[in-house]
Amino acid sequence: MPIGFAEIIKMKKAIFAVTFILGIIGLWKFKAPTAHIDIPYVKAIYSKPVSYDPAQMNDGASLIFSELVYEGLLKFTENYGVQEGIAQSWKTSEDGKILTFKLNPNAKFHNGDSVTAYDVVVSLNRLKAPISKVRKYYEVIQNIREIDSHTVSIELKNPFPPILYVLAGGTAKILPAKLLRNENFFDTPIGAGPFRVQKIGNTNIKLVRNEYYHNEKAKLKNIILRAVDQAQAMAEAKERKIHDLSSWPLSGMESVFKKGQDISTIVADTWIIGLNTRLAPFDKLEVRKAFKLSIDSEKFRKLFYPSSAKAYGQIPQGFPGHIKLVDKNLKLGPIPEHSPIVITIPKELDKAEEIAQFFRTELINKGWKIKIELMDWKNMMKNYENKSLQSFLVSMIVDYPDSEFILGNFSSTNPDNYSGVKDQIIDSLLAKARSMRDRLYRNEIYEKIAKRVDELALSVNLFHSRPHYWLDSCVKNFKPNLLAVAYIDYRKIHFDTKCLLERVNE
Repeated sequence: MPIGFAEIIKMKKAIFAVTFILGIIGLWKFKAPTAHIDIPYVKAIYSKPVSYDPAQMNDGASLIFSELVYEGLLKFTENYGVQEGIAQSWKTSEDGKILTFKLNPNAKFHNGDSVTAYDVVVSLNRLKAPISKVRKYYEVIQNIREIDSHTVSIELKNPFPPILYVLAGGTAKILPAKLLRNENFFDTPIGAGPFRVQKIGNTNIKLVRNEYYHNEKAKLKNIILRAVDQAQAMAEAKERKIHDLSSWPLSGMESVFKKGQDISTIVADTWIIGLNTRLAPFDKLEVRKAFKLSIDSEKFRKLFYPSSAKAYGQIPQGFPGHIKLVDKNLKLGPIPEHSPIVITIPKELDKAEEIAQFFRTELINKGWKIKIELMDWKNMMKNYENKSLQSFLVSMIVDYPDSEFILGNFSSTNPDNYSGVKDQIIDSLLAKARSMRDRLYRNEIYEKIAKRVDELALSVNLFHSRPHYWLDSCVKNFKPNLLAVAYIDYRKIHFDTKCLLERVNE
């Protein structure tokens, strides 16, 4: 039967209504999971930052925070290089003593204020001030001048090629000069980095994407830094409450790896037992040498960190001065007469009790008077800084890709010299290396310093990390940095939307 015009109009209206309703239902179905897609990215850290002030930072958790929230003139690439940060270009004078930086005119702080040359001058001068804990890195700077509102000149006391690494590091951050006058500034600090602080709580630090960021904006909208010990972190990761366990050098054998991603890499660090020569009995060279020979580093490495690399010295692989072989002629003789020794171990480490028992058994059985002390990381760092630890288990992270920043820790004038050693040979060789622009000659000097440090037995060198980073299976574009975990570029990391949608529907 033929259909009239009026009937066709009614049918079209009905079809439109049904289509519209189905479209709304389809849209609702598509958009409903977005609340889950926008979940915050949770990264576990072993401790809250000791400080939120770059001039006072001397621990890994603080540097992780710094790299997310603050920005320096330069940034590290994934493989020891430097790239633009707040500076969009730079040049060095022919004599190597003057560096000139042009600032990115689009660089802004989290509150929307433009970053100026004055901010750079004030921020860098804070880092070289007497109260700065990191001033050793900036002592080579003679003067910092504001050429114009977006140009800065840095004059060095002498040519120092590694200065670009310093300016790309975790402490060389630019802060808003006018806001620094507020004594409560670091309660909720403002920087120019890819994320801004939303809230600092007792356990969680909530960060949100900085929409003013001048370089590549972060793909993640929110990050939570969650301060928990390793055991709790792994338990929460299994429950999908944590997405990132990269703060710990895991072996890859932990049960958490049954699900999620295992990303393995070599990083520039060395785990050691540091020996404090200021305190007896480590003020005696013969005690230090015997103590070092008494610990089977290979046995420790294979038992607790089997995927790591052997460490015969403190210089990591790929750096001048790296020691590849141990002297097999060194034999342990009678244990020297000594006063009691305390080894301090961070209690947040996984298997901290087992590690303590390993050292206790190894050393007591050989005749040493040993006590093992487990201490929370924050207090351990305080004692490390005031040089009251007798011996201690730590990871010595290479902050900058140059052996100067490892060997310089043994300078007599370095306030961060954990060993307390005062050695004229080391001091003279360091002074020579710092004024030398020829990299090959500098590398030869570094090798001599490294051998001297080893002769003085200032540490028991346990292993170089080859960590296994655990990531949630929905995390994409996590790329390890060859330096430290702090320098991983979190701007590029994101969640796989399809993966999250499938998880919601499980």
